[in-house]
Amino acid sequence: MPETTARDLRVQKTLAAIHSAIKAMILEMDPAAITVKALAERAQIHRKTFYLHYTCIEALFEDLLLGLAEDYYAAIDTLPPDAPFAEVNRVFFTFMARQEPYVEKMVCTPAYQAFTDTLFTAIREHNRARHNPYAAYPEDEQHLINTYLCIGSLNLYRQWVADGKRVPLERLIALSGQLFYDDINAIRQK
Repeated sequence: MPETTARDLRVQKTLAAIHSAIKAMILEMDPAAITVKALAERAQIHRKTFYLHYTCIEALFEDLLLGLAEDYYAAIDTLPPDAPFAEVNRVFFTFMARQEPYVEKMVCTPAYQAFTDTLFTAIREHNRARHNPYAAYPEDEQHLINTYLCIGSLNLYRQWVADGKRVPLERLIALSGQLFYDDINAIRQK
């Protein structure tokens, strides 16, 4: 049993070193410049050790984003499934505003967009699995509505970051909530 615990501790330390290295590298470079060799050197591990845990750098990015998605699910799941949009909006922006700098870089840098698109698709699907206020619409129209809301939230967050977060978070939440609320009510009334 102690041998298993020791190995588990070694695995935990290795994964922590890999995650620490990749987070630092994300802040410094685009994904195309991040290599297993460079990451292994930074994490002070052998490349073969990296491959024991991940098949490629992209798998590591996906693992980071999966962890982020799970954290978001935990945050949004504190709300009742049919919570008003304003509350869902608040959870999203509050959640995004408290992330580590590497997450902000991944979400706001075009080079990482393919990875973050996967994250936001998963978040959208999670939210709709909990509650779908647009169920009365045909499925194709639901996709358009949900994409509009998801991309709108994401682009507002990106613009807020690009502007140096000069607008206070509470004002961002209120303003975005009002914009989306007006749009949602317009389509619900039809």
